[in-house]
Amino acid sequence: MPNAARETVRRLLARAVRPVARPIEQRLDGIIESAARRGSPAVWRGGLDGHAAAGDGLASPDDTRRLRQELAYWAAVARGADTEFPGDFRDTFGRWQRTRLYELADRLGLAGDFAPGEPITGRMAEWCAQRTAVEIGSGPYPAVAAARWRRAIAVDPLADGYVSEGLIPPEADRVAFLAAPGEAVPLPDAVADLVIVENCLDHVVSPPRVATEMARLLTPGGVAWVLVDVLDEPDDLHPHAMDETVARDLLEAAGLRLEWAEVWDGHSHPNARGQWRALLRKPR
Repeated sequence: MPNAARETVRRLLARAVRPVARPIEQRLDGIIESAARRGSPAVWRGGLDGHAAAGDGLASPDDTRRLRQELAYWAAVARGADTEFPGDFRDTFGRWQRTRLYELADRLGLAGDFAPGEPITGRMAEWCAQRTAVEIGSGPYPAVAAARWRRAIAVDPLADGYVSEGLIPPEADRVAFLAAPGEAVPLPDAVADLVIVENCLDHVVSPPRVATEMARLLTPGGVAWVLVDVLDEPDDLHPHAMDETVARDLLEAAGLRLEWAEVWDGHSHPNARGQWRALLRKPR
């Protein structure tokens, strides 16, 4: 798998000869090799006192420590125990996620019936009601919870922990949470009209495998809405430092076509230089 992914990326980079091609290729090779060293993606079982379980039965103590740390963060935020989180969890995340869907609506030419942060109405609400949305790396308050869809699925290795700890808000009652890694989503091909990956690609074990799953899940003509913090250095919870070029090339290597992208000042990680926001489409 790593060798095939590396050759795909090299073919992509061979499209044009430019001075930055070699450093990009080296960074992509590093992401692929790092993923291979970390092994099978793990899924969390139980609450805060639970453990990580990998598909091959070989989840490491590091997986348990890392995933428990993420679950503990979400528990603190949802319960108002994180003094650095701005405001009430439900109110703040609800506004953030409605704003993210407004930005998506704007890129799709469906905005104008509602303002950022307001409930989704008008043409965007009609668009959502006719489509299946899958969000990978959703957290307990996914973006798909901010609208009503024909079907909404949130995929997260911590999903069992969110349920066990009672972290999922009422706004997400219509969302089906699936405890699975983004590298191996147990859903059929071409099931989604929209795939959302929000602040997730730098967290996962294998970004190339997640990108491949995104393309597999999308129907021909389906769209992917992606947000990635632009980081120069990895850390424990963000093992893959990415910029807009690396993220774009990973997704294009998986078969998605970039339609729009920008880097803006807002970001989740305190050390990020910005956030890359992109709309991509699976060719028909």
